[in-house]
Amino acid sequence: MIRWLRVIAIATIIFSMIGLGVMAGLFLVANSGWVAVNIPPWLTGLFGARPHEVWLPALIAGWLAAAILLAALVLWSMFYVWRRRQYETLIGRLERELAKLRNLPFTEPAPLEDLPETPNVRAARVMAALDEDAALDS
Repeated sequence: MIRWLRVIAIATIIFSMIGLGVMAGLFLVANSGWVAVNIPPWLTGLFGARPHEVWLPALIAGWLAAAILLAALVLWSMFYVWRRRQYETLIGRLERELAKLRNLPFTEPAPLEDLPETPNVRAARVMAALDEDAALDS
């Protein structure tokens, strides 16, 4: 179900971008002149108070580029938040599993029937020799 929604969303984005391109192309063919752009009062110190002539296709391309960059930034931030939540969920799940494994001897101790009835003499000698070697090394 999610896969189909993703395919539909991608197709919608592609067709809307094609439609925007066609509309912008037709609009630019009909209006390929120069337009006067008035400078807002808070930018008169930087650009001056007189209106500037701007080529309309370049103005529209700038608007489209700004809109596309803003949409890309929003989509990237949504993807970033989604991946971060996935990583945090994975870390939480691993921490819970680790806590469960650390508490395993207390929650599920080994049954007594798994222990040998009589001690192994040879294993006791090996362990005693290891203890003596450790005492000599330190």
